[in-house]
This record gives sequence, C-alpha cells and structure tokens, in this order.
Amino acid sequence: MAPTAPKPILIIGAGVSGLLLAQYLRKTGLAPFRLFERDADLTTRGLGWGLTLHWSLPALRSLLPEDLVRRLPEAYVDRVAVAEGRPSTFPFYDLSTGELKAKTPTASESQRIRVTRDGLRRLLATGLDIQWGKAVNNVQTAPDGSVTASFDDGSSCEGSLVVACDGGSSRIRAMLLPEHQRYPIPVRLLGVKLNSTPDEIEPLRQLDPYFLQGAASQNDSFMYFSVLDAPGNTPAGNGDQYISQMVVSWPVRSGFFGRAAPIGVPDTNEGGVELIKSFAETWAEPFRSLARRIPSDTETKALELYDWPPPKGLRTAGHVALVGDALHPMAMYRGEGANHAIVDVLDLVELVIPQLLLLPSAESSTAAAGGGVGGAGRLRAALDRYEDLVVGRARPAVLASRQACLDAHQWGRIGERSPLLSRRMMNLEFDEGDMSL
Repeated sequence: MAPTAPKPILIIGAGVSGLLLAQYLRKTGLAPFRLFERDADLTTRGLGWGLTLHWSLPALRSLLPEDLVRRLPEAYVDRVAVAEGRPSTFPFYDLSTGELKAKTPTASESQRIRVTRDGLRRLLATGLDIQWGKAVNNVQTAPDGSVTASFDDGSSCEGSLVVACDGGSSRIRAMLLPEHQRYPIPVRLLGVKLNSTPDEIEPLRQLDPYFLQGAASQNDSFMYFSVLDAPGNTPAGNGDQYISQMVVSWPVRSGFFGRAAPIGVPDTNEGGVELIKSFAETWAEPFRSLARRIPSDTETKALELYDWPPPKGLRTAGHVALVGDALHPMAMYRGEGANHAIVDVLDLVELVIPQLLLLPSAESSTAAAGGGVGGAGRLRAALDRYEDLVVGRARPAVLASRQACLDAHQWGRIGERSPLLSRRMMNLEFDEGDMSL
C-alpha cells in the first residue's frame, strides 16, 4: 500500500507571522502547508501602521528566502533617507514646550529598519497561495492527532497542525481559552493619514526622518508621527508627496483637558479632527502646525486599546499553536509587537516543526490521545515547550507596553525608568508590582 501523504500545516491568518511561517516552509520544503486569511485581499486593511524592526531582524533574515531578504528595502518607509544614511533616534518630546526629552542611540540599517506593515505583508506574500475570505470558526484535534479547521463559508480543511496567526482578536484563542478575557486599557486613540509636500513635512523630518513621539506636560495628551511613504519609494515618485500618519491619544479619566466627564471618541470625522486640533492648540511648534493643517474632512480611525498578557504556565490543548498577537496582543507604545511575532515564528520552527516531521503518517488513537506517548505526545510536549518559551518572553513585554501606554498619559511618570522610554529588548525584565494607573 502506498504511504499516506503528509497532512499540511494549516496557517490561519496572513499577517506578518503567518506569511513569514509560510515563506519559511516554502523555502525549506520541510512540510506542506495551506494559508488561510479572513480578508478578501491584501488591500482590505489599507496602508496600516509603520513598524520598527530591531532585535527581531536576525530571526527575520534567517527565516526568509534570500531573494526576499534582498528585497526588504521595498518595505522601507523612506528608501532615499536610508540610502543617504540618515539615521533615526526615535526622539521623544515634551509637546507643550517642544523640548527633546529622550532619544535612542543611532543604529545601522543592519540593526534597525522602519517599514510599513502593508509593504512588509506585500513582500512576504510573494509566491504564496493565500486562500482569501476564510474566517475560521472551529478547530478540532481528532483522536488520531489530525486537526480540522472549519470556516464561516462552510468549508473545512484537515491538517497535522493549526498555527493560529489570526491577530489580537483571535477566534482560535477564544475557542481554546474561553475564560480569558482581554484587558481594556483606559486610553482612547485616533489616527489620521496626511499627505504632505516636501516643504510641509521638512520641519518634522528635521527632528527625525522616520518617526517621533511626545507627550504634553501641560495636559497629558500624547502624539506620534510616522512617515509611511516617501517620494523616492517608487519610480513614479508618489507625486512628490509624503504619506504619513499622526496618532493622538488621551486618558479616559474625569477632569482631563478641563472636562468633567471622560472624553470619548467623536462619532464623525469632523469631530475627530476638531478634537485633535483642540489638543494641539496647547502644543509647541512644529507639532501644533502639523495638527492645524489636517483637513476637516480627513478620515479619522479610532483604535480600541487592549492587551492580553499570556498567563504563566499557559497550556492550550490539541495540535494548535498560537503565534504573534493571537498569543500576546499588546499596546503599540513600545513598538515591539511585530518583533515578538517574528521571533515566535523562529521558536515555532525550531521547537515544534521538527517534532511534527517525526510523526508517522498515521498515529494510533491511543498514542495520539494519551499526550504522553508516541509521536503525537512528543508533538504536544513540543507545543508546551514553545508556550513556555514565548510566554516567558512576551508576558513581560505585554505588561511593559501597557505601562508605557499609561505612562504616556501621566507626565509625572515619564522618566528613564519608564517602559515608555527604556531600552527595547527581546528578553525584558519587568516587575509586575510596578504596574500603576
């Protein structure tokens, strides 16, 4: 009898981590895989956010095929600035006075890059067969060790392992851990996209060519500014326009900005722009003028801030691995979510995939169900080791990012020890006893 073909790895979600895992499997040919995404295409989510990749870069480069490593500059927010050797120091300002409060050491292109999430996803999607419009609604591990993912459109697929890369609102995490709820962070956030001429953006680019942030000592509002696209990024030149993102956030508390009740998110674009401009009237230049020139009909996007620190000793069940935001959604105030997601993929391919490859074509139901014997038991043990490693690394990062978010709206807490300003690193020590509202 001919041997049974190996069942594919089922990757749920075509975000950065799902696409990166698919590229690694495509490069190595270690195992067949199928890639599913709930959106209709890559354009569904628009231009998205800027990402700073730093301590994850060695992992990223090791996982990608060489041709895609060479093409990473295609995702840069400003290729000309990088080519000119213009470094970023990610400066932090007092928005009320314009005073520089902190900055990072400069780093070379080999150590730190600034990319757009959209550009990185498009690059990582190269050569992959993505099954679009596939929203997962159930995952079941059978007694023989196989796992089946079912989708909203009524279809299903059987595989050897489900890798959940389905984001911060992961359906798969909710299925596996229904008792665990996300933590709502008491901060509101609005973002706008800006088109600027070189002359208009130059005062900001003089402060930093890629990214800057600050908080207002006068009233605890917060802002960051990020270049997303630049004239030299395409042969057409983008019409000599810079595309950038301005994000403004504020605390949910009575008395903020002289209001008796907490300030909510306005329900119209015009109201959102008006609120941003009202905050900015208390800011110094060039931050005030940046807000003043936002057209009143500009689309504003509100983002609900939440996180979920994976609990120590976390154990899922079955042949399912949570990766990236599905396992550790975090606020963006330390800019480390994508870095952790990338290293998650490396941990998965080093700890779990080798055990998956050792599985025979068909496990006995006893070995698969027992969890402690047979190839399926070894696979589950590998998944346990993966969870221990990622939780140990990511839980402190989630909590530090939460505290950074809270500190950003409490001027008195912003100092060199605040996680808002402290060094970014893969394995962070963070005292949970320091958490403070």
